Amino acid sequence: MPCNPQTVIKVAESQIGYLEKKSNADLDSFTGNAGSGNYTKFNRDMRAWAKSAGINDQWCQNFVDWCFAKAYGLEAAKALLGVFTNYTPTGSNAFKKRGTYTKRGKGKPKPGDVIYFYSESKGRIGHVGIVTKVTSTKVYTIEGNTSGASALVTNGGGVRAKSYSLSSTYIDGYGRPPYASVNPTTTDTTAPTTDTTAPTTAKLGARILKNGCEGADVKELQLDLIKLGYDCGKWGADGEFGDATEMAVKSFQRDHGLDVDGEAGPLTLAAMANAGKRFVRVTAEAVNVRRGPGTQYGILGVVRRGDRLPYQGQTFANGWHLVEYNGQNAAISGAYTEVC
Repeated sequence: MPCNPQTVIKVAESQIGYLEKKSNADLDSFTGNAGSGNYTKFNRDMRAWAKSAGINDQWCQNFVDWCFAKAYGLEAAKALLGVFTNYTPTGSNAFKKRGTYTKRGKGKPKPGDVIYFYSESKGRIGHVGIVTKVTSTKVYTIEGNTSGASALVTNGGGVRAKSYSLSSTYIDGYGRPPYASVNPTTTDTTAPTTDTTAPTTAKLGARILKNGCEGADVKELQLDLIKLGYDCGKWGADGEFGDATEMAVKSFQRDHGLDVDGEAGPLTLAAMANAGKRFVRVTAEAVNVRRGPGTQYGILGVVRRGDRLPYQGQTFANGWHLVEYNGQNAAISGAYTEVC
C-alpha cells in the first residue's frame, strides 16, 4: 500500500514540545537538559541511520528527515524526500530536480508537503517544516528548531505547530513527496514507527487520547477542559474518556479552528495550553525585538505586521512589552504593537 501523508503528520505531531539540549545528554527527554546547544535526538538518529547529520547541527531539516524515516522506514523516506541532508537548500533542490517543487503563489500546498522558508538573514532557504493542514488562506505546519512566535524563526530550539498566510513572504515554496508511488519499507527496523500507546499512568501528552482511554492523563485533560469552560458530563474529571469528554474536546476544537475529530492529540493539547494566553501583535511593517525594554539593548530579531509574540504579562514604565521570542524573554516597543 502506498505511503499515506497522514502517517508522517502524526509522527511530527507526536514530537511537539520537544526542546533541544545544552549538551549531548538526555536526548530522548522532551524537556530534560534543555538548552541552546542544538543537541537533539533527531541529529543523533539521522547521524546513525544515514550519516547525514552532525550531532549539534541546526536541526530543522534533520527533524523533517527523522519524521519521514520514523513514518515509513529509511529506504522509503529517502525515496520520498530525494535525499537525507542537514542543509535546507540541498533538501529543496532535491524536489526542484524532480520537478516537484512549487513556489509560493504558484500552486496550493497539500498536507504532507515539505514547506521551505527563505531566510533574509542567511540570504537563502534557511528553514523547513511539514505541512499539516491547508485552508483557503492559511498553511499549518510542524517545524523543528523554531519557537512559538508567529514570525519565521530559523533557530528557535523546539518542535512547534505554527501557521502562516499562504501569501507570507517567509515562504519560498513547497516540495511534494511522491506518496502514491512509494510503499513503506516495513522491514526496515532501524527507524521504527513511533509508538503512541502509553500506560494509564502516563503524563498528559504522552499519547493521543480518545474515546475509551483511561488514566491519569485523561483526568488531567478533563480538568483542563473544565477550567476552560467545557462540560465533561456529570462524572466530571473521572479519568475515563467517554462520550461527554469527546463532546467537550470536539467543542474546544470547533471553537479554536482545529480539525473536529474528538481526539486530544498534540495540536489540540497545544491549543489548550495556549487558550486564554495573551499575545503582543505587531501593528507596524517591521519592528525590532530587543534584549531589554529600550533601543539601548541589542537586537534579537525582526518581526512584521500581524506577527504575534507571547505576552509575558509585564509592560514596562516606558511602554515596552515583555514577550517571548526565540525561546527567551525579550522586549518590544508598545508604540508599534498592541496586547491582545
